[in-house]
Amino acid sequence: MTPDRPAHTVVVLGEDLTGWRTALLAALVAAVVLELATAVVRKALLRVPGLLLTALVRPQLTRATRLRLLPDWRAELSKRLAEGPGRHRRYGALLFVLGLACGGARRRATALGPERRRRGRTG
Repeated sequence: MTPDRPAHTVVVLGEDLTGWRTALLAALVAAVVLELATAVVRKALLRVPGLLLTALVRPQLTRATRLRLLPDWRAELSKRLAEGPGRHRRYGALLFVLGLACGGARRRATALGPERRRRGRTG
């Protein structure tokens, strides 16, 4: 049995105007929440390669070498994250970081040799 409704109420699929309006409002709120959550997750995923770079490469190098090389590697990582389609740029950045983490950082630091000091003063 259906509850008593006024004669002028339109019923579609068993719901009146109030039910459809409530459902539409709930769907709209759910869509907005989903978009906001997706944006937050995307921003967080873009930070993962940088965090991995710091966490995995840091123990392999001395402080002086790390201070000399890490800015260049961060710049390269930023460049990789800025170019190409979304999914591919994240994979490219992760491959770059994993290459450094699996011994590439130590090999690059060894290839560059010890840091050279300036011999003369200018000025």
